[in-house]
Amino acid sequence: MSDFSRTPKPRRFDFAGFETRDEAGEVDLLYAYEGGPDFRETIAFNAPLPAIGSALRPGFEAALEALSLVAGVSYYKAFLPPEIGFAGVNPDEGQRRFFENLYIDGLGEFGVRNNVRIAGHVNFGTGGAVQPQAVHAPLARRSAVLIGGGKDSLVSLEILKAAKEPMALFAVNPKKPILDCAQASGLPFIRVERHLDEKLFALNEQGALNGHVPITAIVSFIALASAFVHGFDAVILSNERSADQGNLSRDGREINHQFSKTSGMEVALSDYVARYIDNQLSYFSLLRPLSEAHIASLMARTSLYDGAFTSCNRAFQLRPKEEPKRWCRECPKCRFTFLMLANHMPRARLETIFGGNLLEDESQLAGYEELMGLSGHKPWECVGELAESGAALLMLADKPEWKDAKLVRQLAVRLLALMPDPKQIWAELMVPSPQHYLPKRYEEMLNGFL
Repeated sequence: MSDFSRTPKPRRFDFAGFETRDEAGEVDLLYAYEGGPDFRETIAFNAPLPAIGSALRPGFEAALEALSLVAGVSYYKAFLPPEIGFAGVNPDEGQRRFFENLYIDGLGEFGVRNNVRIAGHVNFGTGGAVQPQAVHAPLARRSAVLIGGGKDSLVSLEILKAAKEPMALFAVNPKKPILDCAQASGLPFIRVERHLDEKLFALNEQGALNGHVPITAIVSFIALASAFVHGFDAVILSNERSADQGNLSRDGREINHQFSKTSGMEVALSDYVARYIDNQLSYFSLLRPLSEAHIASLMARTSLYDGAFTSCNRAFQLRPKEEPKRWCRECPKCRFTFLMLANHMPRARLETIFGGNLLEDESQLAGYEELMGLSGHKPWECVGELAESGAALLMLADKPEWKDAKLVRQLAVRLLALMPDPKQIWAELMVPSPQHYLPKRYEEMLNGFL
């Protein structure tokens, strides 16, 4: 392996635009560092692109421009150069501020882990001609639910099914759990492939900066572009209200692993769509009013997906060295999901889903301490609030089926000193928040299901 620390670092990163292959249904996103390397990422929509001159084409190309800007974060992070150029796109002031903030906060965890102050590097500059106002394309009345193979998106699709809402499931680079859940749902399924440039992986192997990027934002813009290819007028996420709680503070900014799932990002991205892409194309999270605890209670209503779903991110690794397990039973997501579902499912059913009992495994103690704020900071994962985990554990301490589990016994005594009234916290978690951004008809669907 070469000594990457001695490799000259480029000073500028260029967004070089995009190229389309309309009949093949493919788009290449182009990027380049000053003096090299350059990159070509391919998005395969698996359907012909909107015809040039059609009513769908302007919105599609506006979505592609945004997609090219957000997807570039995967390549920009390798060197974090101080200058950013726009060779193939010309964002106006509003677009520059949107993507600059998305890069700064979306790379927050990346910066902490790589000991880099991101806010001191990212600068999208000023200027750019004012972009045309968003169009109103003839999109079909249909919802696209972004499905990740976990409990949250499955709850969303069940809400829409109950309301008989026209919909399809949508995924980028779907792995087996997503495919299994889609098959179990019986719903139409739209798949899109994202092919990162192989040169990026070579740079990573040589020691380039690497780490977490705002992947939800990238997938969201792929879905928004897909609306003009596959025909839908709503892109629906399944982010809960607890995604707003960050992990830690650094240099006066809250660092949140789930930044691109927060309500603030949801509002900013929805506003971007209305201003620059299509003012009738909706983007929102159907589950924003709900806590993780509440979502788990809704997931427990159906056993349809018990053998298909997983919330373990290791099952979705980009380049796994071996076929991943559905549940690794070693990560924060597995621990947290088990804890939430334990409050709403019989023990035997939950053990069958996970292939074991995490609350009887003492090697999980340190992990559960982190989830409840008893040590360190909130894990770098998509997990609920600290108080949510603590209250969930204490609720189990009152359940005959769970009270004698090893970790329940060990943690309950410590938590009671910090949370004397967990039932009140739990009760509040089971009440939807009035703060959300659901269009009226979707709010009625959610309330009807609840």
